[in-house]
Amino acid sequence: MGTNFRDWYTDTVDIYRVQQTLDGALTRNERVPVATGVPCRVYQLSASPIDMSRTTATVKSDDWLQCDNLVDIQAGDELLIHRGAGLGREVARMRAFASDPNYYFEPFGAVLPGLAHQEIRLMQEERVK
Repeated sequence: MGTNFRDWYTDTVDIYRVQQTLDGALTRNERVPVATGVPCRVYQLSASPIDMSRTTATVKSDDWLQCDNLVDIQAGDELLIHRGAGLGREVARMRAFASDPNYYFEPFGAVLPGLAHQEIRLMQEERVK
């Protein structure tokens, strides 16, 4: 079949989505798991330094995630990404939120089949421990 993006999926992602749940007479919004262990890859666009203030230290990133077009990721989904887990060696976890996915499909008669994928910009802003 040749080389394709699935060979590059070195990470995995767990996807959480806000859904309304009924708690007696109250409706609550709650994040629930939609999928776990989905093969993916994170690409870093820019390395940002830690932002220090008098009360906190934060880190922001400008990364994006790549995965199969069949994966259901929607804008606003919370993503828990396990770096290296696709290779059996998780080295770090990162939490981010998804933007709208950009889908890339293979053109008819593709020279290298298997390159279809989606790319999702990530928003990550965390307080440093």
